[in-house]
Amino acid sequence: MNQMIKKLIDQKFMTESQAEYLETAISNKDNIIISGHRGHGILPLLATLGTVAQGVGKLKPVRNIENDLNDDSANYYLIGDLKEVDYPSLLLNILSKENVSIITIKDADHSFSVMKLLKDVYASNNEATKTYQLIECTKDENDVKKIAKIVKVVQNNQGKLERTTFV
Repeated sequence: MNQMIKKLIDQKFMTESQAEYLETAISNKDNIIISGHRGHGILPLLATLGTVAQGVGKLKPVRNIENDLNDDSANYYLIGDLKEVDYPSLLLNILSKENVSIITIKDADHSFSVMKLLKDVYASNNEATKTYQLIECTKDENDVKKIAKIVKVVQNNQGKLERTTFV
């Protein structure tokens, strides 16, 4: 197991079964969207999962949209907190590409509906083979940051979203 993930387990941010699930999701090149407030640990989780993804394939951190998204050798894009960017359009553009996956965040500064975005991806290319992992981060009653749940979303051949929750 990745040492950074072990550190998050030790901090009680995630369980061992969640860690194993996420490592498998990255190995499968699933798309990962981490949601929650910045104070709930979404950025450290983004960095950790990015590190894990580096061991699976070519990870490209997106800092400059025009340059970084044209790297055809990348099979994972890490999209953090980009300023002055239309996130829904950016994500739609990337998710509509074949053989490309993302790891990104969804926080209060980036207000869009993930489910609507995924429906728009299907509408743009009728492609229903991608898997999306939606990770919800929160704080518990003792103010401890943690993963509250992970929802796996796939689309059937009609574009209908099918969800499975992993706690």
